[in-house]
Order: sequence, then C-alpha cells, then structure tokens
Amino acid sequence: MGATAALLLWLAQLAADSDERRSNIPDEEQTGEPAPYPTDFEEQLRREPRLAISLLPEEQLPADLPWQNGQPAPPIGSPQARKGGTLRLSNVGPFPANFLAFGSPTPQFFHYNLFTNIDIPLVREHPATGQEIPGLAETWCRRGNSLFFRLQTKARYSNGRPVRARDFALGTLLRLRCGDCTIAQHINALKIYGDSTLEVVLAHPHPAPELTISQLLRPAEPGFYRDFGQDYTQRYAQRIPPTTGAYTVTEVQRGRRIVLSRVAHWWAAELPGFRHTHNVDRIEHHFLTDEAQVWELFLRGGLDLVQTRNVTAWQSKLEGVAAAEDGRIVQHTLELKLPMPPYGIAFNTRTLPDLNLRKGLMHALDMPGAIATLFRGYAEQLPHFTTGYRRAPHTCPRYDFNPEKARAAFARAGYTKQGKDGILSKEDGSRLRVHFAYTPSDKLSTLATHLVQSAAACGAELVLQPQAWQNLDRQVSEGQHELIFWATMPGYPLPNYERFFHSSARGADAPFLLNDKEIDAAIDAVQQSATAEQTAQAVAHLDRLIFERAIWLPGWMENQALIAAWQHVKLPTNYAGVYDVAESHQLRIEP
Repeated sequence: MGATAALLLWLAQLAADSDERRSNIPDEEQTGEPAPYPTDFEEQLRREPRLAISLLPEEQLPADLPWQNGQPAPPIGSPQARKGGTLRLSNVGPFPANFLAFGSPTPQFFHYNLFTNIDIPLVREHPATGQEIPGLAETWCRRGNSLFFRLQTKARYSNGRPVRARDFALGTLLRLRCGDCTIAQHINALKIYGDSTLEVVLAHPHPAPELTISQLLRPAEPGFYRDFGQDYTQRYAQRIPPTTGAYTVTEVQRGRRIVLSRVAHWWAAELPGFRHTHNVDRIEHHFLTDEAQVWELFLRGGLDLVQTRNVTAWQSKLEGVAAAEDGRIVQHTLELKLPMPPYGIAFNTRTLPDLNLRKGLMHALDMPGAIATLFRGYAEQLPHFTTGYRRAPHTCPRYDFNPEKARAAFARAGYTKQGKDGILSKEDGSRLRVHFAYTPSDKLSTLATHLVQSAAACGAELVLQPQAWQNLDRQVSEGQHELIFWATMPGYPLPNYERFFHSSARGADAPFLLNDKEIDAAIDAVQQSATAEQTAQAVAHLDRLIFERAIWLPGWMENQALIAAWQHVKLPTNYAGVYDVAESHQLRIEP
C-alpha cells in the first residue's frame, strides 16, 4: 500500500473512532481539597529499609537557612507570545502501551513527551544560561550535605489538588516498591517538614546536586494512587496521572492519536520562568507508521510542523513547496547546543568478547562516510558519549575508517586467511561474520548498506538483521545481539553512565553487557565528584575507557534541527531549549 492510500485509510479510521476518544480516560475529580494519605502512611515510611524517610513538624526546620531563588534570570520564550491554538505533530514512535508515570515493565518512548517535558521538577536548569531556576520549589539552599527545597504555595496538580511536601515521600515510597532503587543510591535520608519543605541528605557529593535530585524526586498525588498495590502496572496502565505541568491528556485514540490540553488556570502560568511558554491550547500527537505518511499529511495541511534530521526527505519533499504554497510553508534551521542522544552502534561484549575483533570492527565500519551520505553536510560524527554537556567539556580519541588498521586488528584476533570473496577467516575455517541489528527505516537501511560495503572492504562480513523495535528490545534484554544500532535520551544534568555501562546494568539501556571493574570504578568517580572540575576529569576518563574498550561506535550528532512549519506556527526568536523544538513549549500559534 502506498503512502497516500495508507494515509487515507488512517484518516478514515481516525474519524470512525471519534466516538471512543475518551473511553479509557476516567473523569478527573476536580477539587481544591487535598486527598488523605494511607492511614498507616507513617508506619509504611518507617518500615522502608532502603531509605530513611521521616515526617517532621515545621518547627524542627533548621533556622537561618541561606535560601536562594535563582533570580535574576533572562526570560524564556518570546514576550510577544499569545495563548491559544492547536499544534498538530507527528510521532513515528510506537504508541504507548501504558501511561504509567513510573514502574513501566517495558520502555515507553512517548513517556518523554508525556512526562519528561510536561511535569515540573523541583528546580530547573535555565536553557540559555544553565543556572538553577524555580520549578515546584520557590526557593532552595544547601547546608553541609543537605539540600532544602521550599515548595511554591500555588503549586497544584491538574486535578486542582495542592502539591504538598509529603507527596514527595509518597512518590519516593511508591517508586522504591516498583523496584527503582536509584533514589536510594543518591540519597541517605528524606525529611519532610510540614506541608511545604523537604530536606534531602545526600549519599555523596554532586557537582549539580539541586538539578540531579530534582530529577530523582517526584511527587505522587495520594488521591490518584489510593488503589496502589501489587497489581499497580496492570491496574494503572491506562489511567492518566495528574500532572504538575501545563498539559494533561484529554483524548486517546488507541494506536492513532493522543491529545494533550492546557490545564485551566494552571498555577505557574504567570510565574517569570513560565510566562512566555506553554502557549498553545492543545497538542495533538498523531502516530503514523512511516515518514512518507508524515510528509503527506503535513503537505495536506493535517500537521502544523515537521522536525526532521532526514536531509534527503527534507530536500526532496520541500523543493519548490514554499513557492507552490505562496510562501505559507516556512523552513527553519536551528543550531542545537545541548546534550546529544548517543546515536551509534553498541557492541555486546559477551557475544563479542575479543577486544582485537571489536577494534577491527571499529576501523572497518565507515561511520563518517555513512554520515556524509545520509546528511549531506548537515551532521557530523559525535566526538564522544557525553557530547554537548556543558558541565563536562572534553576531547576524546576516535576510531577512523582504516582498512589497514582493521585487518591488522583482525589478524591479532586470529583472522588471517582471506577467502575468494575477500572475507577473512581463522585457520579452523571460522568466518569473520558479525550480525548487525537495527529497526528498518530509510535512514538506517541506507546506513546498513554502507556499513556492509565498508566492512567487506576490510575483510568482514556484516550480516543485517532488520527487525521491529519490540524484537530488538527483547533481543537486547536476552543479551543475544552482537552489534545493534542504539540510542537513548541523554541523562540530566549529566549522563547516567551507571544504567548503560555498569556491571549491574541490564535491559534495553545496557546493550554492552559489561563486567569491567575499572569502568565501574570510573562510574563511581563521576557520581562522587564534588566540583565541576572533578566531574569534567572523571567524565573524560570514563569516555576514554569506553573508547579503549571498543564498545560504542559514535554515530551522528544531530545538532541541527530542520523544521518545516505552516506560516501560523511562530518559533521564538531567542530559542533555547530541549532537543525537539516542539517539545520546548516555546512555540505559539497565530491566526
């Protein structure tokens, strides 16, 4: 079926399902009254063995704390922004299997759009300056190894209930019960003073503790989680959690569309850091199966904006379109100076244990040539795993495409005989054959073809394994892969090396399956660094170890966002924000 026919079928199904849009969204109880906590809440906290959590009266809060509020700070977004309108976007990722705010049994890519860029953390990083600015916390401070956060008095959930300090104790308890022990690795104790103040006792120093802890600690609205139990992941899978951000889900059409609507009378709408952001009333995420359908719907006027890194599609689809549409489609190119997702090829050290073999493959896989073919000068190769982190600037060596070096490394691995087809083998006849798994797309299929040819020129046979992401996820979880095209969202405010490279790391975020004490120690050094200088040194050392172990071949650095938008979509003139400009919530719609 062609892209146009598939799109028409999709639109027909979308219309046919219109009566079932809210079938799985329970009506949220709109109330300003706080919900009660479990009757044995304090007892549950005392019994928690992994973390000391205590509820204390406000009077026990230490006096004379050096509170700060992150001001002055430059405005975010455009002062001329107006509220209103609908922003229709495409999402080529899989439709979410659940709407769990935490504890999902499998990765859910849409949760980045649904939670990471919606919920408000305690403290935020200003996108232009990097300084800490208010979020749910109005003020904060440090004393010794403790952080203190005082909540905004106006902070509310989307159901109208107030955000209270004890909600962070509940949220921490529920996450621990879902098996997320990351909090306990960074925090020794959590103390709650009344309804408005938290104290976090750090387990070890951090170079940016306010931002790190703000990402770990999230509140849980007790009324919504009153049914929490052993069956949480099933019972709550399709329930929409209350948000502290400007949007909440209001429509779900299974497999096709998710609509987020701006929360009425949002508590932060007039605060300095939010005043010119979150401008559109509705955000429609349309789930389309391929990029051809995305462009088809966009050019028909069914989408308002397309952000892409696919230069080929960009040039072929938009050539002459602006003139044909009398200039109503505007093209933008934005430079992104942010942490880059580590696109690249991950090597499984269990199925590929020979270091010389891995080094040979590093030289045999021509990633720079593939990037030149794919992006036509719009992208370059990632320098290292932590590219774009302002708190850890450094340089790192990189493998070049070099058939001579590749064959020398293969020879050290025992592959010394060359067959009639040019592929190397060992004396026992074992052929130099390696499997490369990836999710098929125009871009990755072109990449794979290029790498097959470069590997063959170096004496290696690269066997392609294109398959759906669900199958890749299962293959990685079972550790059966050899090479896999892999990426994850960058950590914040520093990369979370532990979940990728530590000996204890497992699952979709850990395709390397390492058991390396030196890397484990280097990860500990990053986590325990107390200053920016110590962090930069520790991160540079760890990236050097990743290079020396030959476990990750850097892919492309998508530091340019190519955007096509209809004329009524206005981008901020002083844009600074997240990786996806549409998810920065700094756009506006003009009639």
